[in-house]
Amino acid sequence: MATANLSAYDPDSVPDARNMRFGIVVSDWNRDVTRALLDGAVNTLKKHGTAEENIVVKHVPGSFELTLGAQWLAEYDDLDELSALVV
Repeated sequence: MATANLSAYDPDSVPDARNMRFGIVVSDWNRDVTRALLDGAVNTLKKHGTAEENIVVKHVPGSFELTLGAQWLAEYDDLDELSALVV
């Protein structure tokens, strides 16, 4: 659940992400929706300077597996941020 007013998104207030590494765990359940969310997240990260090789994506079958996928990324990758996408 978002804790920020996303309607007030100001691209100029987002910090430079060039030297940051991001992890995204995405559920393949309801693939049409989660794929669109993933594409939007990756495109936004790239827009703010993140190199493609600094975006780690882990696919899991459904929402049940998201926690294990997130744990795996947190333990085995040096990340600055970790997100989970599911519908």
